[in-house]
Amino acid sequence: MSFSPKMERKLAAIMFTDIIGYSKLMNTDEENALKILDVHDEILKNVLEKFNGSLIKKMGDGTLVEFNSTLDATKCAINLQKDITDLNNLKNQKNKFNIRIGIHIGDIVKKDNDIFGDGINVASRIINFADSGGICLSKEASIALKGQNDIITASIGIHELKNIAGDWDLHRVFLSKKDFKEWSERNYLENQKNQKTAKKFKSILISIFLLFFATISCQFILNKYLD
Repeated sequence: MSFSPKMERKLAAIMFTDIIGYSKLMNTDEENALKILDVHDEILKNVLEKFNGSLIKKMGDGTLVEFNSTLDATKCAINLQKDITDLNNLKNQKNKFNIRIGIHIGDIVKKDNDIFGDGINVASRIINFADSGGICLSKEASIALKGQNDIITASIGIHELKNIAGDWDLHRVFLSKKDFKEWSERNYLENQKNQKTAKKFKSILISIFLLFFATISCQFILNKYLD
């Protein structure tokens, strides 16, 4: 007699993490890379216990984690990044490492201690838009955090996700108010610079058009006069 595997469909928050530049480090210093991975795994284990995260699987230097809520997933991600930053401050350059994190909320199917579904695929793509030491959320995950005044997020624009249909509004999580303020100021200055460049380009185009129009007009008047 055969038994079909038990499956469970549910809404869950999915978190992906990976270590920045780990493949390169493995090629240049395998021993140190493995030590860093052990340290990473220990920090991750401790933080997951605090926020009820379930480690579904490891993929080399990457991890797939499930949470019952986006709030738990985001708080876990923030604490994970802060713990790694604190540790880096105590280590020499050789032993420092950074990770990036992507979070999405969506339908998943649990089967044989693994999870499947579009929510997994989206989360695995979102991580590519997180900075080193950063956290990136889907719009859906960001909406689920509405009202959490202690968590600061901001849109980083519309992006396409590889092999995922549609355009995705992605959001960044800030580890502190200071980080958000610095990011906002950089964005403001960058927008001001872009506006000045666009205005200058527009002026050049208008000047070229007027010069072209004047040249054509003069040629027309000159030809008419000669005739």
